[in-house]
Amino acid sequence: MDFRTSYVLIAIFVVAGTSITSAFAAPISIETDSDVYDHSSIITVTGQIANVDPSYLYVTFQVWHNGNLIVVQQTDVNSDGSFMEKFNTTGYLWKNNGIYEIKAAHLKIDTTTSVEIVATTETAITAETGTYETATVAETGTISLYSFPEGQIAYDITCSTASPSFRGNADDNSVLVEIDSIHDGVLTIVLNEEIIKPFDDGTFFVLLNGEEFNDFTQEGNKLIIPCNAETERIEIVGSWAIPEFGTIAVMILVVAIVSIIIVSAKTKLSLVPRY
Repeated sequence: MDFRTSYVLIAIFVVAGTSITSAFAAPISIETDSDVYDHSSIITVTGQIANVDPSYLYVTFQVWHNGNLIVVQQTDVNSDGSFMEKFNTTGYLWKNNGIYEIKAAHLKIDTTTSVEIVATTETAITAETGTYETATVAETGTISLYSFPEGQIAYDITCSTASPSFRGNADDNSVLVEIDSIHDGVLTIVLNEEIIKPFDDGTFFVLLNGEEFNDFTQEGNKLIIPCNAETERIEIVGSWAIPEFGTIAVMILVVAIVSIIIVSAKTKLSLVPRY
């Protein structure tokens, strides 16, 4: 075998190896519509997968800030491999200025891009049904944190003798649990879909004191989350969380109208005087 034949064989092997690799690899790319945002922006991320797997048309996004996982979202991938996702920076988890890394993953491949978030100010208000803490962000836009009334969320906790507080964040699709822990134990919490919905694969993401936490057990809509004396905050992230105040206000209005109709019927009240 002469040198020419050897070079030809080597070239064939290289091409064949490249073809095999490209058949199984799915390079992924993403870009944002800007490099810098404030705390009342919508970040639009567009991307493309070169060799999309038709049996798995999902991309999972993770957003990191200062080494902490703050947002997890999942979006559909089109048949041509293109996809798009949006992030609302008015959420509580985006309150800090600085560099945020956005990571997109499909199967076993991923890619990361970075954006910068600048400027924020905060105020607070309350409402009669539940409590809403509204942060005014850069003087434009608001976020709403809904405090669930006691008894609305079923739970059991063994790492604290005090009752935890539960707040829903519609902007970040999450439920925040604040705990006054005193020793090791577990938080068992049941979440129905009127409060928060899981991702398409039926799972939730959990953050413990602002960091990703995977050492928990999920049984349907019941989560069993270990906690200890250092646990102050647990965040459960899904694909959808309790609606903002506007939706709840409409629900309250509907209930009030129905109640008035029922009371009127029982007391034989009438808006038209009888003669």
